[in-house]
Amino acid sequence: CVSFPFVSFVLNLGQDDSNLAIHLNARFEALGDVKQIVCNSRSNGQWGAEVRPSIFPFQEGAEIKMCLCYQSGEIKVKIDGQDISFPNRLGLNSAQYLSVDGDISFLSFKYCKC
Repeated sequence: CVSFPFVSFVLNLGQDDSNLAIHLNARFEALGDVKQIVCNSRSNGQWGAEVRPSIFPFQEGAEIKMCLCYQSGEIKVKIDGQDISFPNRLGLNSAQYLSVDGDISFLSFKYCKC
């Protein structure tokens, strides 16, 4: 039996692939980072400045609850009781586009108001 470690996963929310209100990349060990979250936004295909929160609440194979809330001026990401604030650079109050890629599996997905 061979076990492969988690490398990273990406969650994107926004209008479309070129206009992302938030790009959240959780890197277990990828692109030179170890246990690092990298957040960014994308406007008309151009990336903004990265934000690297000091928390990393993820563990390989562990179940988590994550909630993303649009608020005036920021997007709050709540992960198992820990918060990340990211500037709402595109000024969106909802997302029409969602993409997920990498080492993550969803057990459920629910839309709710914050």
